[in-house]
Amino acid sequence: MAFDAPIKTRVQLKDSELAARQWDEWRATRRQLMKLGAMGGAGIAALNLLPATGGSTRALAQDAEPKMGGTVSMSMADSDATSFDPPVPVDNMSIWTMLLFYDQLVRVNADGTAIEPGLAESWSGNEDATEYTFNLRDATFHDGSPVTASDVAFSILRAKNQEGGAWNFILSAIDTIEAPDDKTAVIKLSKPWAPLEADLAMFSASIIPQSLVEEQGDDFFQHPIGSGAFKFVSWEKDQEIVLEKNPDWWDTGKPYLDGVTFKVLPDSNARMLQFQGAELDIATSVPFNQLQSLQSNPDVKVVLDPVARIDYITLNTLVAPLDDVRVRQAINYAVDKQAIIDNVLFGYGEIANTFLPKMVGHDDSLPPYPYDVEKAKELLVGTAAENGFELELITQAGDAVDTQVCQLVAAALAEIGGNITISQVDGATLLDAVFSPDPNFEMAKVYYTTDILDPDELATFGVVSDGGALAIGSSYKNETVDQMVLDSQSVLDPEERQSMYNEIQRLVQEDAHFLYLFYPSGRTAVQAPIQDFHILPTGNYRLYEVWRDDV
Repeated sequence: MAFDAPIKTRVQLKDSELAARQWDEWRATRRQLMKLGAMGGAGIAALNLLPATGGSTRALAQDAEPKMGGTVSMSMADSDATSFDPPVPVDNMSIWTMLLFYDQLVRVNADGTAIEPGLAESWSGNEDATEYTFNLRDATFHDGSPVTASDVAFSILRAKNQEGGAWNFILSAIDTIEAPDDKTAVIKLSKPWAPLEADLAMFSASIIPQSLVEEQGDDFFQHPIGSGAFKFVSWEKDQEIVLEKNPDWWDTGKPYLDGVTFKVLPDSNARMLQFQGAELDIATSVPFNQLQSLQSNPDVKVVLDPVARIDYITLNTLVAPLDDVRVRQAINYAVDKQAIIDNVLFGYGEIANTFLPKMVGHDDSLPPYPYDVEKAKELLVGTAAENGFELELITQAGDAVDTQVCQLVAAALAEIGGNITISQVDGATLLDAVFSPDPNFEMAKVYYTTDILDPDELATFGVVSDGGALAIGSSYKNETVDQMVLDSQSVLDPEERQSMYNEIQRLVQEDAHFLYLFYPSGRTAVQAPIQDFHILPTGNYRLYEVWRDDV
């Protein structure tokens, strides 16, 4: 049954009593949450992101004993990685890869429901939530040197102060970090910061060896060294990234695999051909039209784990006629999103109603823009687009799904006078156009996922005007929204914070800086011998828990 909670997830919970118990914990006082942290839990232990009951291949218990050995190959579907300097990249391929060879103080647990210990085996906070003490476990970097509290202070403060970094805001409340000894890191905040534990599990807060980074400079990130489950081996640009097992990882007995190879395969046809030929063990971003046939194949497992993702078209609000909110609203009314879901996604998706994916903080009571062509035409009267408009829509080359989506969007906008030119570009060019300090596009088909179990990241990244990404390149600015997002960061009461997020989502939807499309289901194909592969709601994967039953 669905469970009504103060911060909703829009997923079906498997156990309503469990859900109620977890939400009772979430409603607890800040002092109680800090006590949970001191015992190795976290203050957001009840951020419920339980997988949906339908479509997921996750089992409640492991059926077989994992086997050691073997390797897996997995696709990188968007593009090649761009950087392994933790606070730098904005692309998921870099982010999800680096999470396997870097550790953070804390991490998202296996179910994607809470924060659990990482390099910190326990932590606690003071009563007013402005000081946290993290107790480090015995861990070593891949070169054999110990991970110390000084490395923690160096890494996190470096990420916070990264010049021109897109993610500085994540750590902006951190004032100082002290290292009274090698195993203790004390983080002092300038103000209470509700998402702190969630933020510290983010890739940008990865812990790197201070001495090596200071010695090697930027060269370090061409052959990075972390303390994570896998060691970095090689990176052949636009071809593959190779990792190998770290036998000295602190999580004893893991990883099970000897290594992982990530193949750069942005073309969906090439990706699926390699999977069908057994040259690829794990194929990500499977075309929706192939899911049903794959599900009927006994040699394949289809993983439909729900991911907190939204697909949308970002609109450059500085470009005419998109600088007029009426035109942006008209575009949202003119597109039949359900038709896209039915015809391109084959039903594996849901109409997007807010900038937040289906995650903590999402307001599922807010109606999405309905399909209403006449309303769209009415809105255009008196605007610069009244007699027609021309815009370029850029999308990633080789992505069959995005191409079809853009074609349907262009056809829909033609009904209200839009002449839309679709331009296919490679993934790196798309990122450069959208995330440039001076965004160089008009419309762009993109998506994002959350990296943390808190809505603050996407609110700041996606809608705050000076949040580091110019509201996903849209240059959208609403001063009321900006202030509300900032204010919500220090609100520790979950019900009050949810109310603020509901209003933020309403205002942002009305301003229509996106063409809201859909929340897709997960869609990963896995060869039968590969066991215990799952996608977290944050989009990444714990490959250190994956194993082969054919070794």
